[in-house]
Amino acid sequence: MAAAALAGAPTGDKLRGPALATFVLVEAADGYKVVFSLAELDSGTGGTEAYVAFEREGKPLDDTVGPFRLVVPTDKRAARWVRQVTRIRIRQP
Repeated sequence: MAAAALAGAPTGDKLRGPALATFVLVEAADGYKVVFSLAELDSGTGGTEAYVAFEREGKPLDDTVGPFRLVVPTDKRAARWVRQVTRIRIRQP
């Protein structure tokens, strides 16, 4: 099951109308923040791939990037890759 669905956010056919303004805010320990529209992360609408990593090659991430790191391999630049993730929130305007 998708993380958005587990968090109670609309997905699939329920992601329409006002729900399309819903966004995901990812925050880091150093204050860095990035935003994704919920629609771009939904496989039926946008399909952007974003992963929260907690280990690399079977070992926990070190303190310079972990304990959690957001990885977005489908982005052309790594500007929305977030190290030291502290919070992920689903918000509406």
